[in-house]
Order: sequence, then C-alpha cells, then structure tokens
Amino acid sequence: MNDQTPVRDLAARLADLHAALEQLTQLAMDKLAALSRADAPALQEVAGREEEVLRAVLRSEPRRKAALARVAQALPGPASPPARLKDIIARLPEPQASSLRARSTALQASAAELQRKNRLAGRVARNLQSHIRGVFADVAAAAQESQVYGPQGQHETGRPRCWVDAVG
Repeated sequence: MNDQTPVRDLAARLADLHAALEQLTQLAMDKLAALSRADAPALQEVAGREEEVLRAVLRSEPRRKAALARVAQALPGPASPPARLKDIIARLPEPQASSLRARSTALQASAAELQRKNRLAGRVARNLQSHIRGVFADVAAAAQESQVYGPQGQHETGRPRCWVDAVG
C-alpha cells in the first residue's frame, strides 16, 4: 500500500479512541473514589463527565469505521466484508502494520483495564446498596419492637408505622 494517508488517518482515529478509553479509565477510578467516600455529588459529577466522553466516542464511531473501510479498500486483493482491524493489519506491509498493531494492542489493554475498573465499581456500588438496605432494615426492625402500653396498662410490643417502613 503506497498511499499512507488512509493508514495515518486510521492510526489517528485509533489514537483518539485510545485517549478516550484512558479518560474513561480515569473517570472509573474517580467513580471508585467517590463510592468509597459515599459522595453522591461527586458521583453525579463523574457520571456527567463520563456521559460526555461516551457521547464523543459514539459520535466518532462512524469516522473510525470509515477510516477502517478506506484502508481495507486501498489494500490489494479482493475486498472482504466489513474488515476487522486485525485482518487489515495482517495484510498491511511494514512499518504500517507494526504501527497499527501497536495501536490495537494499546486499545485492547485500555479496554480491558476500563472493563476491570467498571466491574469493580459495579461490585462496590452493589455492596454499598446492600449495606444501606441492611441499615434501613435494622432501623425499621428496631422501630417495630418498641414497647408501648396496652389497654390494661401493661407493656406490649407495638407495631408503630414510621417513614422507614416505606423504604425497601
């Protein structure tokens, strides 16, 4: 492949995606820190920033796919159905193949790290939610066991209703 412009464009698009994944990984770490502090405003702020980055990634997806298609079309030989990056890399000459292979490897590593951090954040959030539910259940149970005076003036266990009963 003599024309390096499509390959350079694809490499630039992959670099942009890699930067976005790194940004999302940092946001996942920020999310974990906010969860450990049970800091709801910080979680909302992180979620807003995460949404912005994800929207940018989704907006750039058609351009990445188009760059990938341009490189695939420029390769000699029969055009295959939607080409995957690893298939295109296998057909590229050096040093272009090495450059894209390095980008692909970095992308895979970043995606795996992001996935690991988000799974951890999910587990932490579920554990925090379970803990909070347990606290509310304990408070509700304590409120239901209060001693009251019955009609004969004797202590009885009452079932008062309070705001905790409404919390699942």
